[in-house]
Amino acid sequence: MTGKQLVVFDFDWSFVDQDTDRWVFEVLSTKHRRLLQDRKSGGGTGIQCTPDVVDQTMGDLAQAGYTKEDVLDALRILPLHPAMKRAVLGLKERKPDTVFVCISNSNQVYIQTILEKHGLTTLFDTIITNPAHWSTSPIPNRLHVGRRLAASEPPHGCTIGCLANMCKGAELDTYLASHGGRESFERITYVGDGGNDFCPLLRMRTGDWACVRTPGFELEERIKNEGEKAGLKVDVKLWDQAWRIDEYFQQL
Repeated sequence: MTGKQLVVFDFDWSFVDQDTDRWVFEVLSTKHRRLLQDRKSGGGTGIQCTPDVVDQTMGDLAQAGYTKEDVLDALRILPLHPAMKRAVLGLKERKPDTVFVCISNSNQVYIQTILEKHGLTTLFDTIITNPAHWSTSPIPNRLHVGRRLAASEPPHGCTIGCLANMCKGAELDTYLASHGGRESFERITYVGDGGNDFCPLLRMRTGDWACVRTPGFELEERIKNEGEKAGLKVDVKLWDQAWRIDEYFQQL
């Protein structure tokens, strides 16, 4: 393919081989992982964590004495498959004008820390995710996680199933509109796994690619059950391991 391409990644279970929200608590504290689980289950969001739940549990973690370095060290050992790194760097080397964008329900601190650990801080031209920062008081070095779309702002109105803090389809539309529109890219490739990745796929064209993680991930099930009725146009490429992404990217 000779034209400029856009590659959009979800982050958890798509770019990396873990859920970043759960990972930190699983590494550091079973007690706090249980708190996260109970809060998530009570929030009616299915398998996905909201930034509100992560923020609240981060406060508990800090009060229990866990430090900023504890959190960062946990993130630094989160698995990024070597084949995924090979896939993105290989594509960038072969096609230097390829644009990489990340649209994720994780947060800025998590993503930037992991990318820094793996020497990939310059890979993504744009990272669209939830804001996060370290506090200085009343609890020093407590990680605060906010919403991409603040609770004080009007709701995004998505009816496809995105969480309240972010409509991934709207985020993709906004990005494209500010970068010359869809026609600026010969192909858009989206790599995702979750139910909230279904919405952006509906904004894409015939000939665009959806690299959908399998088996047992929610996006694949939504495509099977809802894709035809919703008018899904993209070419679906299933993958279960990162080397399959490398194979697909070699065709771009």
